[in-house]
Amino acid sequence: MHFRTSPEPDLDALDALILPVYKDAEAPPGLGSDVRELAEWVARESGPQKLFTAVTHLHRAKDSATRLVIVAAGRREDYDVERARQAVSAGVRALWRSTTTQLGVVLDLEALDLETATQAAVEGVINGLWRPTTHRTGEEELQPPPLEDVHLIAPDDAPTAVARGRAVGEAVNWARSMANEPSNLLTPSLLAERVGELAKAAGLQYEVLDEEQCRALGMNTFLSVARGSDEPARFIVLRHHGRAAEGGAAEGGAAGDGYDLALVGKGITFDSGGISIKPAEDMHVMKYDMSGAAAVVAAINAIAQLGLPLNVLAVAPCTENLPGGHATKPGDVITSLSGKTVEVINTDAEGRLVLIDAVTYAESEGAARIVDVATLTGAIRIALGSYYTGLFGRPDSFVAAVRRAGEQAGERLWPMPLSDEFRDEMKSEVADLRNSAGRPGSASKGAAFIEAGLSPEVEWAHLDIAGSAWLEEERPFSPKGPQGTPVRTLVSLAESLAAKQ
Repeated sequence: MHFRTSPEPDLDALDALILPVYKDAEAPPGLGSDVRELAEWVARESGPQKLFTAVTHLHRAKDSATRLVIVAAGRREDYDVERARQAVSAGVRALWRSTTTQLGVVLDLEALDLETATQAAVEGVINGLWRPTTHRTGEEELQPPPLEDVHLIAPDDAPTAVARGRAVGEAVNWARSMANEPSNLLTPSLLAERVGELAKAAGLQYEVLDEEQCRALGMNTFLSVARGSDEPARFIVLRHHGRAAEGGAAEGGAAGDGYDLALVGKGITFDSGGISIKPAEDMHVMKYDMSGAAAVVAAINAIAQLGLPLNVLAVAPCTENLPGGHATKPGDVITSLSGKTVEVINTDAEGRLVLIDAVTYAESEGAARIVDVATLTGAIRIALGSYYTGLFGRPDSFVAAVRRAGEQAGERLWPMPLSDEFRDEMKSEVADLRNSAGRPGSASKGAAFIEAGLSPEVEWAHLDIAGSAWLEEERPFSPKGPQGTPVRTLVSLAESLAAKQ
């Protein structure tokens, strides 16, 4: 699939044209008067539409016909990078079942600058083609269009934005594909193999620590989660050396003086809750509990493809959480990699047990800033639904930088409280920490537990994606299921840090 730039839409050469139309039935500027008038007429005739609803009108010429895909884009003043991307995805999804090979996409260059609009459109096309149907064996009634050329309707080229959009869009889809895999086909070992293939193609340094190596390092809280499963745990480490020092990188280490950024992702390939077992209803969705690991792997892959001049570390502690004769029990006390002892109150609060060791490991590798990503708590889904990712961290300046990166990438992060009251509640009477302290404020308590594995001087952010990583219902711009959250934010953060080098 090739992305090209065309100054105006040629309906005789296009099979379909996607364009946003706003609440007052106004089309973007920069179109020919004929196309603009036709689009606005279609919008008026179809009546008010819910946001991202796509209405298709078949425009016939002498020897051809072009589908005009009019996407309801809401109010003009609300049109931002997120809406631009989602509008294009909705338009592409409206073309499923079609034979479209030549697609035009209209960019609104009054609402967004050329670079931003181009990247959003490229991501939107790529994300709109993704389908969660890998394991269906019958002939599919619903097929994505066989796109060959995508014509971005703009007066100038933006090749850098196209490259960024392609790298990020494909990374998001890879993360979605991993989160959608059933746990019998994506065990920790199989996930490590998939990551290895990706790392080799991207030129990333790749390492997998087995259980014996993790035990020798002292990753006991991570290993405690794996005890109930027959599948061995795997601790995946990826390194991007974009800021090479004189003489290059030492074996197994970073080029330059440590890592500018570490990305840590929770990789529970299936979460039954362990001894504190979950209810049976919807437990099948717990295959997505490795979405954090998929996101950080996908993000560092995009960072490497873009050649960002940073040293970036990605860590993915991967295991299953199952009940069994050897499983960790409520009341057990375990010593973490940081040296802090942990009383296990609830084995279903396992994500923080793998992450506290993982963030300590990232700090020991010389990371100046750490962002961990996890489907950590049901509480964040109750608080923010699927619309926002919960954002915790320190200091305030770094939290603000992460939030800005999300805004620039078109992902919404909402700052959540993390104060001494929550930290105090995570203290145990029989150990240094306990891994659960009841439901009230549990998203903040979970963040406080992970923070305890870090030294005070490390800049750190925790992204709780339990709600935003998975849609329970289909939306016009996406099928239900995994969303690849927050790959875009992580890449955007790395870009902003690289710009300061």
